[in-house]
Amino acid sequence: MAVKLTYRLFDEAGEQHDEITKREPLSYVHGYAQIIPGLELGIEGARVGDRRTLHLQPDEAFGEYDAEARCEIDRNDFPDAERASIGDELICTAPDGSECAYRIVEISESDILADCNHPLAGQHVRFEVEVLSIRKATDEELVAAMADMDERIVYADSIGYATEPDEEENHGAPEPPLVQLRRNPNAGSTP
Repeated sequence: MAVKLTYRLFDEAGEQHDEITKREPLSYVHGYAQIIPGLELGIEGARVGDRRTLHLQPDEAFGEYDAEARCEIDRNDFPDAERASIGDELICTAPDGSECAYRIVEISESDILADCNHPLAGQHVRFEVEVLSIRKATDEELVAAMADMDERIVYADSIGYATEPDEEENHGAPEPPLVQLRRNPNAGSTP
Protein backbone atom coordinates (compact mmCIF):
# COMPACT_ATOMS: atom_id res chain seq x y z
CA MET A 1 0.00 0.00 0.00
CA ALA A 2 1.17 3.54 -0.77
CA VAL A 3 0.73 5.74 2.29
CA LYS A 4 0.91 9.48 2.88
CA LEU A 5 1.15 10.82 6.40
CA THR A 6 2.17 13.78 8.50
CA TYR A 7 4.00 13.66 11.79
CA ARG A 8 5.65 15.63 14.53
CA LEU A 9 8.70 14.02 16.14
CA PHE A 10 9.72 14.72 19.76
CA ASP A 11 12.80 13.63 21.70
CA GLU A 12 12.58 12.11 25.17
CA ALA A 13 12.71 15.57 26.77
CA GLY A 14 9.62 16.58 24.78
CA GLU A 15 11.45 18.92 22.38
CA GLN A 16 10.18 18.83 18.78
CA HIS A 17 12.88 17.76 16.30
CA ASP A 18 11.00 17.37 13.05
CA GLU A 19 7.65 18.04 11.44
CA ILE A 20 6.21 16.74 8.19
CA THR A 21 3.12 18.68 7.16
CA LYS A 22 0.21 18.22 4.77
CA ARG A 23 1.93 20.60 2.37
CA GLU A 24 4.74 18.04 1.81
CA PRO A 25 3.61 14.77 3.42
CA LEU A 26 5.78 11.70 3.88
CA SER A 27 5.01 9.18 1.12
CA TYR A 28 6.19 5.58 1.28
CA VAL A 29 5.24 2.03 0.35
CA HIS A 30 4.16 0.14 3.46
CA GLY A 31 6.06 -3.07 4.18
CA TYR A 32 9.32 -2.17 2.42
CA ALA A 33 11.22 -0.69 5.38
CA GLN A 34 11.23 2.80 3.89
CA ILE A 35 10.53 4.40 7.28
CA ILE A 36 11.76 3.53 10.76
CA PRO A 37 10.38 0.23 12.07
CA GLY A 38 8.38 1.56 15.03
CA LEU A 39 6.65 4.18 12.92
CA GLU A 40 5.68 1.63 10.27
CA LEU A 41 4.49 -0.87 12.87
CA GLY A 42 2.69 1.86 14.81
CA ILE A 43 0.42 2.77 11.92
CA GLU A 44 -0.29 -0.82 10.98
CA GLY A 45 -4.07 -1.16 10.51
CA ALA A 46 -4.66 2.60 10.44
CA ARG A 47 -7.29 4.18 8.22
CA VAL A 48 -7.33 7.50 6.42
CA GLY A 49 -7.81 10.27 8.95
CA ASP A 50 -6.52 8.23 11.91
CA ARG A 51 -4.30 10.08 14.35
CA ARG A 52 -1.91 8.16 16.58
CA THR A 53 0.66 8.98 19.20
CA LEU A 54 3.53 6.50 19.13
CA HIS A 55 6.06 6.13 21.94
CA LEU A 56 9.09 4.30 20.53
CA GLN A 57 12.09 2.68 22.20
CA PRO A 58 15.53 3.38 20.66
CA ASP A 59 15.62 0.03 18.84
CA GLU A 60 12.25 0.85 17.22
CA ALA A 61 13.33 4.35 16.19
CA PHE A 62 16.87 5.61 15.57
CA GLY A 63 18.84 2.80 17.19
CA GLU A 64 21.04 2.60 20.24
CA TYR A 65 23.87 5.09 20.56
CA ASP A 66 27.15 3.62 19.23
CA ALA A 67 30.18 5.24 20.88
CA GLU A 68 32.42 3.70 18.20
CA ALA A 69 30.56 5.60 15.46
CA ARG A 70 32.52 8.74 16.28
CA CYS A 71 35.48 9.95 14.27
CA GLU A 72 38.23 12.32 15.41
CA ILE A 73 39.76 14.22 12.50
CA ASP A 74 42.96 16.26 12.70
CA ARG A 75 42.09 19.87 11.76
CA ASN A 76 45.08 19.90 9.39
CA ASP A 77 43.47 17.05 7.41
CA PHE A 78 40.06 18.68 7.31
CA PRO A 79 38.95 20.74 4.28
CA ASP A 80 37.92 24.29 5.26
CA ALA A 81 38.56 23.58 8.95
CA GLU A 82 38.28 27.27 9.79
CA ARG A 83 34.72 27.33 8.45
CA ALA A 84 33.56 24.15 10.20
CA SER A 85 30.75 24.61 12.74
CA ILE A 86 29.06 22.34 15.23
CA GLY A 87 26.10 20.73 13.48
CA ASP A 88 27.67 20.72 10.01
CA GLU A 89 27.24 17.44 8.19
CA LEU A 90 30.14 15.54 6.64
CA ILE A 91 29.64 13.06 3.85
CA CYS A 92 32.43 10.51 4.19
CA THR A 93 33.33 8.18 1.36
CA ALA A 94 34.57 4.67 2.16
CA PRO A 95 37.07 2.90 -0.13
CA ASP A 96 34.20 0.95 -1.72
CA GLY A 97 32.46 4.22 -2.68
CA SER A 98 29.67 3.97 -0.12
CA GLU A 99 28.85 7.13 1.80
CA CYS A 100 28.08 7.78 5.44
CA ALA A 101 26.91 11.03 7.03
CA TYR A 102 28.59 12.40 10.16
CA ARG A 103 27.72 15.52 12.17
CA ILE A 104 30.35 17.74 13.72
CA VAL A 105 29.72 17.60 17.47
CA GLU A 106 32.89 19.19 18.86
CA ILE A 107 35.69 21.42 17.60
CA SER A 108 38.99 21.96 19.38
CA GLU A 109 42.20 23.72 18.36
CA SER A 110 43.67 20.46 17.06
CA ASP A 111 40.75 18.17 16.19
CA ILE A 112 37.21 17.98 14.88
CA LEU A 113 34.96 15.32 16.41
CA ALA A 114 32.27 13.95 14.12
CA ASP A 115 29.47 11.55 15.03
CA CYS A 116 27.73 9.10 12.68
CA ASN A 117 24.88 8.38 15.11
CA HIS A 118 21.49 9.87 14.37
CA PRO A 119 20.97 12.88 16.71
CA LEU A 120 18.15 10.92 18.40
CA ALA A 121 20.06 7.62 18.70
CA GLY A 122 19.62 6.06 22.12
CA GLN A 123 16.52 8.10 22.91
CA HIS A 124 12.89 7.19 23.46
CA VAL A 125 10.95 9.29 20.96
CA ARG A 126 7.34 10.24 20.35
CA PHE A 127 5.64 10.56 16.98
CA GLU A 128 2.28 12.30 16.57
CA VAL A 129 1.02 10.90 13.28
CA GLU A 130 -1.95 11.54 10.99
CA VAL A 131 -2.66 9.22 8.05
CA LEU A 132 -3.67 11.27 4.99
CA SER A 133 -4.11 8.62 2.32
CA ILE A 134 -3.80 4.92 1.70
CA ARG A 135 -4.05 3.36 -1.74
CA LYS A 136 -2.79 0.39 -3.66
CA ALA A 137 0.83 0.98 -4.71
CA THR A 138 1.53 1.12 -8.44
CA ASP A 139 3.84 -1.43 -10.06
CA GLU A 140 6.44 1.32 -10.49
CA GLU A 141 6.25 2.24 -6.80
CA LEU A 142 6.65 -1.41 -5.79
CA VAL A 143 9.66 -1.90 -8.06
CA ALA A 144 11.29 1.26 -6.71
CA ALA A 145 10.56 0.24 -3.10
CA MET A 146 12.06 -3.21 -3.67
CA ALA A 147 15.16 -1.76 -5.34
CA ASP A 148 15.58 0.70 -2.46
CA MET A 149 15.24 -2.10 0.10
CA ASP A 150 17.71 -4.32 -1.78
CA GLU A 151 20.25 -1.49 -1.92
CA ARG A 152 19.95 -0.84 1.82
CA ILE A 153 20.43 -4.53 2.57
CA VAL A 154 23.46 -4.86 0.28
CA TYR A 155 25.20 -1.75 1.61
CA ALA A 156 24.15 -1.98 5.27
CA ASP A 157 27.40 -3.65 6.31
CA SER A 158 29.70 -1.85 3.89
CA ILE A 159 29.84 1.52 5.63
CA GLY A 160 33.02 1.88 7.63
CA TYR A 161 34.08 4.41 10.20
CA ALA A 162 37.82 4.26 9.47
CA THR A 163 39.57 7.47 8.63
CA GLU A 164 43.02 6.05 7.95
CA PRO A 165 43.86 5.31 4.31
CA ASP A 166 43.96 1.63 3.49
CA GLU A 167 46.59 1.58 0.77
CA GLU A 168 46.67 -2.21 0.71
CA GLU A 169 42.96 -2.38 -0.09
CA ASN A 170 43.32 0.34 -2.73
CA HIS A 171 46.45 -1.26 -4.23
CA GLY A 172 48.55 1.81 -3.36
CA ALA A 173 46.14 4.24 -5.04
CA PRO A 174 45.32 7.42 -3.13
CA GLU A 175 42.08 7.47 -1.20
CA PRO A 176 39.11 9.39 -2.55
CA PRO A 177 38.40 12.56 -0.57
CA LEU A 178 37.42 11.57 2.96
CA VAL A 179 34.81 14.20 3.57
CA GLN A 180 32.55 16.61 1.81
CA LEU A 181 31.30 19.37 4.06
CA ARG A 182 27.63 20.35 4.02
CA ARG A 183 26.98 23.57 5.88
CA ASN A 184 24.53 23.52 8.74
CA PRO A 185 21.80 26.09 8.02
CA ASN A 186 21.83 26.87 11.76
CA ALA A 187 25.63 27.23 11.88
CA GLY A 188 26.90 28.07 15.30
CA SER A 189 24.07 26.38 17.14
CA THR A 190 24.60 23.28 19.21
CA PRO A 191 23.43 19.91 17.85
